[in-house]
Amino acid sequence: MIFLHVPKTAGTTLHHILERCYPRNQICSFKDPNYRSELENFQKLSTETREAYRLIKGHLSFGFHRHLPGRSTYITFLREPVARALSFYHYARSHPEHYLYPLLGDDHVDLKILLRQRTPTTHELFNLQTSMVAGDEWDDPERPADRAALERAKQNLRSHFDVVGLTEEFDTSLRLLRRRFGWKVRFYTRKNVTRRKDQIDNLDPETHSLLREANALDIELYQFARELFDAQRRT
Repeated sequence: MIFLHVPKTAGTTLHHILERCYPRNQICSFKDPNYRSELENFQKLSTETREAYRLIKGHLSFGFHRHLPGRSTYITFLREPVARALSFYHYARSHPEHYLYPLLGDDHVDLKILLRQRTPTTHELFNLQTSMVAGDEWDDPERPADRAALERAKQNLRSHFDVVGLTEEFDTSLRLLRRRFGWKVRFYTRKNVTRRKDQIDNLDPETHSLLREANALDIELYQFARELFDAQRRT
């Protein structure tokens, strides 16, 4: 199983749940947001070692299965895109250990400026869910997601993800995961929750409009994921 963890989608909570479902020596966690150096080390492992892992998890993009022997499947959680981008922004600018804190912690760099001036450094505010689920050639901060990426992401969700959870429907999503994989976990504690966040309803119209424009593809992908989720829930 590959858990594709999109930042600020309740993924840290799911990480802790997953760690109760699999033996520690069968879990491989990628902890660096830029996982390429870790991937190079992983590729150097023997086939037997890589095959022994039952769970791969981290801020990975679709396509990681190509580095694994045998068959694999994906799971992920998606979140309403404006809320996700807003949560990411507030989390990064309030945690000194975050790699974007030196930029976002500057009071002179507000959200509107970042949304008007997209850079590779702040790509996580722009259609990140589409880019990660599309994977492949869009796994590059310098290449913005486009309509082709959106269509690829939809196809990947449809064909390669056993469960597509929703942050706003976390408990129901967890029930789907338990049913699909036979997990016994019933109780959990929420982890890594952003405490300071602006409510979307209280955003000024310009900021809200900029967030929607910056995440237009993610908004379409989220609606598609909700349709998949509703279908999963009915079966």
